[in-house]
This record gives sequence, structure tokens and C-alpha cells, in this order.
Amino acid sequence: MQETRLDSIDLQIIRLLARDCRTSYKNIAFAVGITPIATKKRINKMVSNGVIRRFATVINPVIFGYEKECILIVKNIHKTIAEQEIFKKISLLGDIFLYIKELEAASFVLFVRDESEGKIGILTELLKPAEVDSIFGSYSPVNVRIHSSDLEIMKCLLSDPRMRVEDIAKDTSLSTKTVARRLEVMREKHILQFTILTDLSSMKLTGFIEFVVLIRVHATYHQNLVQRIYNEMQEYLFHPLDDLLLYPINYSFGHQRELVAASFCCANISTVNSILRRLESYDGVNKVESIMATSETRIYQELLKSKIDKRITSQKYLSSAITKKDT
Repeated sequence: MQETRLDSIDLQIIRLLARDCRTSYKNIAFAVGITPIATKKRINKMVSNGVIRRFATVINPVIFGYEKECILIVKNIHKTIAEQEIFKKISLLGDIFLYIKELEAASFVLFVRDESEGKIGILTELLKPAEVDSIFGSYSPVNVRIHSSDLEIMKCLLSDPRMRVEDIAKDTSLSTKTVARRLEVMREKHILQFTILTDLSSMKLTGFIEFVVLIRVHATYHQNLVQRIYNEMQEYLFHPLDDLLLYPINYSFGHQRELVAASFCCANISTVNSILRRLESYDGVNKVESIMATSETRIYQELLKSKIDKRITSQKYLSSAITKKDT
């Protein structure tokens, strides 16, 4: 891979795409102060150089019956333990959606059911001598009915998150008006969000370091902490706060939030350490944990595709059964 240095405009573009990868070239160009043609050229270059590894569609797992999310951090993984063996054991807890490989460690995001939280003790024993730290959060409910046409739209967007409305309409045999309306509804209701995956090793080659921070905070300080981070660290924020996975989630014991998740980007390791020390000094903060990938981040969209196909088949079966009953 050819080494390419990123500049501040590239970083602005990456941040905009990380928050919404369906943002048009025109809107990105307006935000960063260059032409749409220059914007497209920069994005294509970052894709070809591997800085932007892929565009990604994130679907709220609530619509597939999941009640909770688990962030699992596995440390001190022995080199002799096969990766597939770790995956097999962790899958006992839930469905793996996101995987971040670290130095002698790994972080996972799993979609889980309510009863899965009780299995964490068993998993901890299975993974010994590795150390396991788990954080569970409950998903916010969604108030929208998902139609078969919505699922077909999702399938298109999983294949190509930047697919034009006109092309989605053609592939789904829906009108462009229907596609645009349902897409807007699903975004407003936090069913769909769009982001990018960056190659962190490429980011380092190009002069930037991306890292995720999990901040455990006393519930009464949550809002103050969020506001302070926005006020003092806006220039380093890669994603909006708590948008680590881009849909509403409540990490809590009860109704008050006790975890803030944030993704940062900066130029060097000394700035990383400075950010972490500053976060640790904030009132109400109990623990700050950073996740910094050494080689790869995987997002398992095949899981979402299989869930969509299963639900489409189920809804068609139910529709057929109702029709036969009525006749």
C-alpha cells in the first residue's frame, strides 16, 4: 500500500462520513470548503489507499428481538489460543457484531438476549487464563412498524450504504417516493444509521491515531461529563458521544446512564495519553478504558443479512397464511 499523508481536510471528511456515510459529496464539500469534485477525489483516494476500508450500514438489533448489547473486553490472550476457539466460546453469550483486535487482547460487541447476562460467569471460566471485562446495556425501544419493503431497502443498503434512492427503488420495485419516505422514517426512529470502517494501521501510517474510550461514570455526573467533553475535546471527537454503535443504548443499572462511549482521533500517542489523563480527572469518573486496534476491525454485516432474510421469509409466510384464511 502506498503511504499517503492525510491533511486536516481529509480528517474532516472522515469525521463527516463516520457520522453519516450517506452524506452527499456536495454537502461534504460545503462543510469542508472545497469543490464536490475535489471531495469525491479525496474520498476515492482514501478508499483506494485503505484508510477508508468500507462504508457500513448499522441496523438497530431491537427489530430482530435483541434486548441488550454486551461490550466484551478480553485481555491477556495467550498466543497459542486460536482465534476461532475464542470466537466459538464468546458466541455462547450472543451474536458477535463487532470485533476489534488489540495487542494480546480483543474487544467484541455482541447482540444478546435478556437471559444472556447470567452466562458471563461461565464464559469467564471458559476463557481462562485470559481476563474478561463485560459491560451490558439495554437497547432503547423503537416505536415504528417494520414492513417487508423496509427489509428489502435494508438489504440494498447493507450491500451498498451509499446506494442512490433511485437505484434502491429499481432493485426493490418500489417508487422513489416510497423509498425516500421509508428511509427518512427509519433514520428518524434510529432503525438505520450509516458509518465507515477505517483501517487503523493505515491511519497510523498517514499521521493519525483512532481509538475508542469507555468511560465509567457515576450516573449523576453523566450529563455534565458529556457536556464537558464536547466543550473541551470537540477537535478530537471522531464520532458523536455514545454513538459508538450509532443507535440509542442505555448502559445502566436502572434508568440512569453509567457509561459514556466515545471515539477519538489525534496525531500522536502523547496526545492520546493527554486525552486519557484529562478524562480520568473529570468529576464522577470511576474508570477510563481505551481500545486501540493493532491490525483490524471487523463488522459482521452477514449476521444482519441473515436476520433480514429470515424475517422476510417469516413475514411472507404469515401474509400467505392470512390470505388463505380470508379466502
